[in-house]
Amino acid sequence: MFRTLLLVATCSILMAQNPPQEVRTDVRFISLASSPYTGRHDSLRAGLGIYLLFKDAVATNNLGLTASFHDGSAVLDNADRCRSLLEHARVIVLGSSTWVQGSSQYLRRFFEQTGGESLTGVAASAWATAGGFHTGGETVISDTLRSLMGMGAQTFTLGQKLMVFTTEERVEADPGKFTSLDCWYMDQFARRIAVVALAGNDHAKAEELGKKLGATLLYYSSIPPAKDLEAHYAKLAKRLNDAANNRSTAYTELLQLVAR
Repeated sequence: MFRTLLLVATCSILMAQNPPQEVRTDVRFISLASSPYTGRHDSLRAGLGIYLLFKDAVATNNLGLTASFHDGSAVLDNADRCRSLLEHARVIVLGSSTWVQGSSQYLRRFFEQTGGESLTGVAASAWATAGGFHTGGETVISDTLRSLMGMGAQTFTLGQKLMVFTTEERVEADPGKFTSLDCWYMDQFARRIAVVALAGNDHAKAEELGKKLGATLLYYSSIPPAKDLEAHYAKLAKRLNDAANNRSTAYTELLQLVAR
């Protein structure tokens, strides 16, 4: 009896000194988007914009979420490393660019390397860049979500909006430039990712978190005035736009966010 009490007391002391680590939810961003046409790495920059806004929302609202950003195109010849990018993640977000009005070989190769993996119980979404509004970006998103569904993932989007960012054929911005409105969409998507990561299948909790974070599926009725967009997102847009030149210091600094 004395030994049992002593053991319990010892365990209590050890637990007090080393409390169990909090289980933190992991969100994994994976970019699969080289830029053969422009060299601007539009999709990579868009993904890093979402990632930065996600981290800011987590820190500002003390959400207790972790996240990492990975360049999946760099490991496509190694199936084990591709599969490792999917392990232990609660939410996976894949990004790609549009090639010839459809999915690139990088995206398809990634799914070829990971197709046998189960993503049951994992939530997943996607972003993409395209030259124009009707040049296949929605096909890239659909291909990505359908492949993730085939692996068992529960897919989601920003309500009715697919996260396609156009970088050409625009009158309000130069080619390769993201606007403050683009960054607002990135922010809404980042907050939706946080809601899904924390609420899972709990509808009431998702509604509560959505209100707390200002993440609404009715995005089209919530777009801020232009002056507010500029005030909140001009700095991020400039950071992403300055990195359009892949030989620039801004691009090198942005790459520091990518996990090694």
